[in-house]
Amino acid sequence: EKNQKRRKNVFLDFDQVMISGQFKKAYQYFAGRCSKKELSEREVMLGLQKFQLKLSEKHKLINKLKKEKYIDHDRYAKAFTHDRFNFYKWGKLKIKQHLLIKGIEESLIDDALKLIDEDAYQALIKDLALKKKAQIRIDDSFQAKQKICNALNTKGFESELVFDMVESIFT
Repeated sequence: EKNQKRRKNVFLDFDQVMISGQFKKAYQYFAGRCSKKELSEREVMLGLQKFQLKLSEKHKLINKLKKEKYIDHDRYAKAFTHDRFNFYKWGKLKIKQHLLIKGIEESLIDDALKLIDEDAYQALIKDLALKKKAQIRIDDSFQAKQKICNALNTKGFESELVFDMVESIFT
């Protein structure tokens, strides 16, 4: 009975030795990075390529970072949405697409997008449309409207909202 307990402890210690070197370095590196900047699970997994870890160790590391709240997709989605809307002037479609690419769950994305104030969203569309209208040097109103709609659609705003706003600007 004593030997079985001792053997079990030996294996646990051996496991700890196996993951200690690179695992500890990777953990410290990503704990530090995640403290300074929100990172998604996918971004951490890509960053782990420079560490020589087995796939199982990578998953253990990510689970540890999640458990300790270094990685939190809800917090990430909200911060990403806030920054992309306020600083980069992106629309909801573009924000959602980028979050999906980063591996964030759709329910968390929808919750984060709900935090965008509708009045601020409409005001941003109007502001961007007016700025684009001032830049355009075309007399043909149809072509001008088309250019403005294309510019705002590229920014990730919904086509219907853009079209309605452009129509209201030209009338």
